[in-house]
Amino acid sequence: MPMAPNPTSDTDPDATAQAFDELRGEVSLTRRAVEGLTAARERVPDYSITLGAMSAALDAAVAALARIEASPAVRLSPAALTAEIVKAGAAARAEDTKLVHETRDAMQRAIGRVDGIVERGQAADRQLRQRAWSAAIGAVAGMLIWAVLPGTVARALPASWHVPEWMAARTLGVHQRTDVARRQTERDIR
Repeated sequence: MPMAPNPTSDTDPDATAQAFDELRGEVSLTRRAVEGLTAARERVPDYSITLGAMSAALDAAVAALARIEASPAVRLSPAALTAEIVKAGAAARAEDTKLVHETRDAMQRAIGRVDGIVERGQAADRQLRQRAWSAAIGAVAGMLIWAVLPGTVARALPASWHVPEWMAARTLGVHQRTDVARRQTERDIR
């Protein structure tokens, strides 16, 4: 800061005016600096809401850490924790093994039912084939019997009945109308 001239000395009034101007500038600069500090303080944002949210988050983190510290797993030694993990794994596997056995039994029952259905279907198919074969054999046997038996029976009957001739006439389509016509035919044949 420049030195202000001493007012008691005899100096030039222009120099005094100049000194007052310089003093006025310095006071004005100081005044602006003080106003700037006040304005800067007024422009500072209010962090109370943000700080409140941060405080709530910090409280929640502290509560979570307290729950973790209270956990029995934290108090266990590594060997004891390993033993607990092995026990829990064995219990889980036991439940899984039970579930696998139950599922296997259910599947075997279902497979048994399916096998029974298939066997019934195959039995029905075999029975149908047996019936078809039986019908075919019965038809062939019936034809053979029908072809052989009437001739055998006709030859076994008394000759006076003229059954073979009657059968031959029927086969050829000649029908004998009366007994008289039949006798006439017999005489003509002899």
